[in-house]
Amino acid sequence: MRKFQGLVFSVMVLLMSAPAIPAWACDAMGPNRHVGVVTQIDPKAGTFTIIDAQKQKPVTFTAPKKVLDAVQIKRDFIITFRLDGQRMIAEAVVPAG
Repeated sequence: MRKFQGLVFSVMVLLMSAPAIPAWACDAMGPNRHVGVVTQIDPKAGTFTIIDAQKQKPVTFTAPKKVLDAVQIKRDFIITFRLDGQRMIAEAVVPAG
């Protein structure tokens, strides 16, 4: 019985610490920030897309030319943005690593 309780306790500790594993999780960055790998840049549309580090889902930002020029495919970035209705407008990007 003690071995079973020890196993249950170990699994609970592991599961509780799992959300803290990603070093750059978006929630940990604070409001109006996302972290992820850039997967697509569309200069004509003025957008770029990342795979969100926390939820592993695509997130698309509208961005001015200076931000689009700063991002690079397959690189991690921290994006600071503001909401404009349903659109996320990237205001600044910083390499995340």
